[in-house]
Amino acid sequence: MVITYYPWSEEVLHECLTSYDLGEMPTLDLELTAKCTQASCIYCDSRPEVGARHPNELNFRETDKLLKDGKKLGLRWIYTCGLGEPLEDARLERLVESASALGIRLSMFTNGILIHEQKAKWLHDNGVCLILKFDTREESTFDRILGKGGAAAKIYGAVELLLKAGYTKGCGDGFTDLAFSIVPTSLNVSHIEDVIQYAKDNNIFPSIGELEQAGRVFEKQAYGALALSRETISSLKILAERILWKGYTRPICPAIITGVHIDNVGNCVVDSETGLNCKWFLLQEPLVKVIGNVRKNELHMLLDDVRSYRRSRFSMNGNGVRSCESMEFAFGGCGGSPRRIIQLARQHL
Repeated sequence: MVITYYPWSEEVLHECLTSYDLGEMPTLDLELTAKCTQASCIYCDSRPEVGARHPNELNFRETDKLLKDGKKLGLRWIYTCGLGEPLEDARLERLVESASALGIRLSMFTNGILIHEQKAKWLHDNGVCLILKFDTREESTFDRILGKGGAAAKIYGAVELLLKAGYTKGCGDGFTDLAFSIVPTSLNVSHIEDVIQYAKDNNIFPSIGELEQAGRVFEKQAYGALALSRETISSLKILAERILWKGYTRPICPAIITGVHIDNVGNCVVDSETGLNCKWFLLQEPLVKVIGNVRKNELHMLLDDVRSYRRSRFSMNGNGVRSCESMEFAFGGCGGSPRRIIQLARQHL
């Protein structure tokens, strides 16, 4: 049986694309705090920018206004999957409750280290879908990846608490509200089969993706030591398809095409080559274009400017766009297959 992380499902993607074609803004790709103190992952794509809260980050009032303005434009989903640890953001509880009151769903990437029993229940009760970092069930290896002793045990405990709180239940056949983010490296490659099987047994979507050539892995010049060969990655793809289903890949994240990307200090940013909303979809060091800032520009104008910039990139930077389109990853890049992402974006310019 095919299990899909609901925020990345074809159903949600279709709804968001339909809304986007009507001139609406169904998604918001939102970075929260840069603060991340509970882990120091050896391949963090955001290092060295993260670690402490940036003094100029959006405050609650500004972010709450962003949500309310977004709702007027048709906002249905917030995707937060970049920069620091959301559970360390002092605004998070009020923002989640504000979004819930507005009927806006949230998909959130977290390392899970700060999840306790009450937090797990609160997240579930507010309809927050989670992507949880989970590279291996071998504790010492995971601690090494996380960069802090004792961190892995807290993540393992968080999984149990989330399942107890009701995650993976009640989503409907073929859907789940909990995913694992799994990055195969030389450290955990022999553990991937176990993680995939564990995810399958617990109705958790295993989101497997190649190591990004960005952030700390380059800062520490560790990519060569951690990256797997093309042959090994291909073997892992075969393994994943054997355990899960034929044609397994990372689904398309609707936020990469529909809506806008707002970073932690309010900048509206896009990939400079394509105008797409995800900075990391090519698994490389981000090259971004700042479109504007929510502190100075109205949200509907930023949405129009993103659309305009993307159209100009697809028409005037054809070679660059086709180069991105030609890139393929065994499991899909960040946000899904670049080829399909470009094709969909072209259809919905």
